This record gives sequence, C-alpha cells and structure tokens, in this order.
Amino acid sequence: MNELRKIHTRVRPRWYRPAAAGWFLTSIFSLGFGLTTACGGDDDESCAGCGSGGSGAGVSDSGTAGSAGGGGTGDAGLDSGADTSIVVDGGGAFPDGNIYVAGSRNAKVYEFDANLNPVSDWTHPAFGTVMPAPGQPFGDGPAGMVFDAKGRLVVAGVDQFCIFSKPGVVVECHPKTKSQPTENVIFDLAGNLYTTTATGGTDEIHKYDANYTYLTTFKMPTGNLTGVTCDPDGNLYIGSQLGGGAGSAIYKVDKVTLKPLDTLNIAGNVEGLQFAADGNILAAVGSGVGVVRITPKSPTTVISTITDPGLFFAVPLTIDNTGLIYTADYENGSGTALADLFVFDSTGAVKASKLPSEIYGPFGMVVAGAVLPCGAYQPR
Repeated sequence: MNELRKIHTRVRPRWYRPAAAGWFLTSIFSLGFGLTTACGGDDDESCAGCGSGGSGAGVSDSGTAGSAGGGGTGDAGLDSGADTSIVVDGGGAFPDGNIYVAGSRNAKVYEFDANLNPVSDWTHPAFGTVMPAPGQPFGDGPAGMVFDAKGRLVVAGVDQFCIFSKPGVVVECHPKTKSQPTENVIFDLAGNLYTTTATGGTDEIHKYDANYTYLTTFKMPTGNLTGVTCDPDGNLYIGSQLGGGAGSAIYKVDKVTLKPLDTLNIAGNVEGLQFAADGNILAAVGSGVGVVRITPKSPTTVISTITDPGLFFAVPLTIDNTGLIYTADYENGSGTALADLFVFDSTGAVKASKLPSEIYGPFGMVVAGAVLPCGAYQPR
C-alpha cells in the first residue's frame, strides 16, 4: 500500500556521490527460530516476509523497548518515484541527529538525543541475555550497526543481522555466514554489506548483497579486524590490530579485486574508522591515544589527535553531516566499567559528553540522518 512520506532536501558533503537508483532492501530469509514478528500497521510496507494481517512468516520477534520517548510512527522507506538527490526523512522513527549505541554487555541498543540525553533503549533475543552489571560477555552481544537505504537500523548480533524500523520494533532478521562477534558493519556505494570481526577475531571480511545474501569471504594479511570504512570511490579501509609492527595497520582494499592496495601503519590499537569530509581518515585508537586524523595513503602522516582526560579507550567512531565526531570509551578495555560518551567538533572541542553512561562495552555507534561515503544512511 502506498503512503505519503515527508521528504526534504539536504546539503550534500562535497564527497557525496549518489549511487545508482533503484536499489532497495527486501527479505527472503526465514530463520526458523519459532518466533513471530510485530509486523503490521505502519510497518507493513517495509516488513518483507509478513503474511496477511501482519502475522509473522519466519522472521524474528520484535524487540522489547525500554524507556519512552524514542520515536514516531512513520516508515523510513524511499518513495519509488523520488529523485536520488532527495533524501526521505525517517518520519520520526529515528529522528535526525539522534545517536544510537550498542551496549554489547548490556544486550541492548541505547538511543540518545544530540546532547546525549537518554531517549530509549531496547533489547532483542539476538542481542544475548540482559544480566546484572557488568552484564554478559562482550562477545555475546550486539556490536556493529548501520542505517540502511530505508533509514532502518541494522544491528549485528553474533549469528544474525536484525533490522529495526523504529526503536524496539524489528522488521526482519537474517543469518550471518559465520557465528562471531562483528565489531563493525558498513554498506558500500553499491549496497553491499561488509562485516569485520573484532579484537581476537580472524583475518576474514564477509561480504553480503543488499538482500543479506552471503557473497564471499576475503582475507587481510593480518587479523583482529576492527574498523571498516571506504573512500568516495568505494575502496575499503580495514583496520587490523595485528599489523603495523608494534602498532596497527589500516589496509586500503580495492573495491573490485578485494585485494590490499596500500598499508597505513598507525601506533596503538586501532578500532573504529571513518573516512572524513576533508579527504582524510579518522581512527579511534585505544590505550589513551584518542581519535587520530591521518592521511589516507602511506607513509602515514598524523594530522591531528583528539584527546580528553575521560577518553581512555576509544572504540566506536562515526561523524555526522556537519563534521561532528562521535565516540565512546571502552574504559578498561574489557567493558566491565561504565562507558563515557563524547561528541567533539572538528577541532577536538567537546560539544557534548556523558560521563559515565549506562552502557557496558560500547561497539556500534551511529547518528540518524548522517550521509557518509560508507557506513551510514545511503539514499538510493
């Protein structure tokens, strides 16, 4: 059933290049876990796999929402007749500028407003088990997150990807090719999904198509793969904590051959990555380093470093359309202490912070409405 959607134009960063039109997400998988979905009403159009009357057809159960205040009722799909230069507003489901953080030990996703005030939180069976603080093992919980082309939130659990049309409302879940922690996920410019592993993980990157169908696995020279981003041409940058001699390596990977083109060595344990609007790379680096801005080619040149006395172990990293930088502190490296959340401007000044938050073990961190080369909302 067609519905009217609120649309508005956005100023594009200079590196933004619309991909080919016509790409959209559907679901054809059945997980067979015996769970039902909360499909129906406002979510019918985006709920692939639902039978008549909104009943579940082999898709996952809805999440359990926490505190009130986190969202409206509009679906975040794309108008089939819209020009690709038009971005469809999320209709309040994931309000532009709100921040979402995966608490791996909490087994929850947390929603904050732009000032880091709590809005809502929710859990789902794919996130593991909600336990007393400091929670479950971090490898059991939700990790990498990304917004899809319909403005829906994709959360990587250990063995499946779950897609939420609004906080706490799951549309569908899809099995991963391998059960493992997935620290980061991104969509590339063609709509393919890439997943890293994590600290202690393998040297493998898994690639899926826009329908979450597994395509291939390719390897990096070293493992402990954490961050992943891409440049405006679609070439990947993948962080490995085992490369770079005493530090880490960031591999530039050809988007077609999936082979390394260059190696950027960086001191410290590299975590989240984000290609920035100025043509450089932002890297979250643990053990007190902070957020480092480096050149995207070897030899690596450090342009600037963002530090704060409260930021000891930066792990997730993202930016928004205005250039603000978002990160979260993994504190003692194991996530058993409450995480601090930060929003910095491009000079490193703190715009907002939450010291501490209620989150144990933050991994995925995304900002609704952000349009980036890879790793966030990608209108098609």
